[in-house]
Amino acid sequence: MEYVVISYALFAFILFVLIAAPFGKRADEKERRLEQIKGTIDRPEFEELQVSLASRLFGKSLRSLSAFLRKMAPKKKNRSNDKSKKLEVIAKQLRLAGIFMDPEDFNFIKTVVLVVSLVLTLIVILVVKLEPLYLLLVLCVGALIGIMGPTYYLRSRVSGHQNGIKRQLPDAMDLLCVCIEAGLSFDASLMKVSEKLHGPFIDELLIVYREIQMGLTRREALQHLCDSTTLDELKTFSSALIQAEQLGIPINNVMHSQSEQLRLERSQQAKEKGNKASIKMLIPMLLFIFPVIFIILMGPSVLKIIDTF
Repeated sequence: MEYVVISYALFAFILFVLIAAPFGKRADEKERRLEQIKGTIDRPEFEELQVSLASRLFGKSLRSLSAFLRKMAPKKKNRSNDKSKKLEVIAKQLRLAGIFMDPEDFNFIKTVVLVVSLVLTLIVILVVKLEPLYLLLVLCVGALIGIMGPTYYLRSRVSGHQNGIKRQLPDAMDLLCVCIEAGLSFDASLMKVSEKLHGPFIDELLIVYREIQMGLTRREALQHLCDSTTLDELKTFSSALIQAEQLGIPINNVMHSQSEQLRLERSQQAKEKGNKASIKMLIPMLLFIFPVIFIILMGPSVLKIIDTF
């Protein structure tokens, strides 16, 4: 029985091979022809046939024109260096504003603000029916807000943060001096001041404390504090502490003199602003107040003269 099954299987296999062999030969011939055609196409003399008609007709002219324009165009600096410099400037501005953000994230936010402002402007243009001139004006205003808005916001944050540090410096320095005289170390005094006061200068002191705890020396942390501001008062404060540490001078004496100097400078600046106020008031008086007074006083006389003549 087994030999019968094996013989039937061999017979079926041979029959299948005989039937399928012609189809296999045809497939092999097709593959050989395709390979031959493909090899012919891959030859250098047939490479031009694979390019589109427009590229064959206008490609050389466009390439020569682009090469000419590249030669005539002014040479630009390395874009990567320009981009890195711009990112450094943005990072400096963010640090001065007290915003701890990556400069690339800020650039992404600027792009999002621009897109949102343009979309809102287009919605306003489609909803409100205005004349073409006013539509163009609205579009320009929306684009200007999207482009310049984040930059002006960052500048306002920088000025606000630095002015807040300037206002808080004397009080924080007095409290630091009291803590140090009470027997606390400089690091412990920073933590005690941060518990009692809140503000931009306290945030900077906390950054100094964290940097010291992470392994930086006090001099390096104070140098970072000096580099993170544009205020001469804070730079003087940091430099005085660094010098006191180097020379072994008691820190409380340095901070006493620094706080007194800061209060004196603040009072002098207030007096200066008060003296300038009277001069600055002349401009609105000449533009808005004096013309109105002149019209009230001379108006009836002018009307009578007009009626008379």
